[in-house]
Amino acid sequence: MVTLSDASRILVIRYGRLGDLVLLIPALRALRQRFPSAHISALVDQRYAGVPEMCSAVDRVIASDRIGMRDSPWWSGALSALRSAHELRKARYDLVIDFHGFRETNLLAWYSRAPWRIGLERNEPSYLPFCFNLDPLPEDQNLHVADRFDSLVEALGVSPGARDIQLEVPSENRTRAERFLREKGMNGFSCLIGMNLGASAADKMWPAARFAALADKLADRFDLGVVLLCGPGEEALLRQAESSLRTDRYALAGQLGLKDLAAVIGRCHLLVSNDSGPMHFGPALGVPTLGLFSLSDPLHYRPLGDRSRVIRRVPVEEIEVEEVFEQVREMLAESEE
Repeated sequence: MVTLSDASRILVIRYGRLGDLVLLIPALRALRQRFPSAHISALVDQRYAGVPEMCSAVDRVIASDRIGMRDSPWWSGALSALRSAHELRKARYDLVIDFHGFRETNLLAWYSRAPWRIGLERNEPSYLPFCFNLDPLPEDQNLHVADRFDSLVEALGVSPGARDIQLEVPSENRTRAERFLREKGMNGFSCLIGMNLGASAADKMWPAARFAALADKLADRFDLGVVLLCGPGEEALLRQAESSLRTDRYALAGQLGLKDLAAVIGRCHLLVSNDSGPMHFGPALGVPTLGLFSLSDPLHYRPLGDRSRVIRRVPVEEIEVEEVFEQVREMLAESEE
């Protein structure tokens, strides 16, 4: 049997959400440093496949249509799952790392027949011990999500070292972002502020009118442009913000694919975002990020990087425009030092 140190084909599993996959990047880069010649595959939800595709540590991204399988007739979904599992077994992986920790992903690791298998043991009765032959890593709820991922690779003798969360946006997406900003009249500003209005739940969304008020206040004080962002199905937030804006120095950016969204955020000098997946694009692209939190604990999901900040109030409506403005003003001043 191949030794763990000689693993040449590695599979990592993390369906997860957008932000979780961005936060997985440092662990993937650490894994690449430990196994520089290995072929590393990442099994992810197809909605978020664009994230590992922007990480050079990953050789192959396997996109799973989990929503399609869930919503199809049970027999069709079961057949699709079996076909996918069989493809994983045929790949003959030496090492499988389950970063997700659900029964479904536990069973995929077991069915792969990889000589080495390790998983994250979640704090709920979903862990199936027989699926793994390496000691599990209990999920520590006191850690940031990125630290939990790092701990799992550390259990393999991998040292994450200096955390590297960098994403690499393809040149064609950067070109499209430049064209979009030029068409919207944003390329003439020496400073661009990105504002992400969406989130996974209404209770996590700072009101769109507050974002508009922040944009107006910043435009009155500084020579800058504002790019208002949202995810698919959240375009109403952009319309709400636009109806409240006084300044004309703004652009609306909705219905962008993940890589185009990353490219636009990467062109910004600072990002203000609700607690959401796109918030984590900021640090991953070297953009100072201010996260607005309510329900979630920043201890677990704060934006990474020493240039990022958070404001938390419950409910989120208690975050005042003036408070956000002062944080942004300080962050802009720091970026000029």
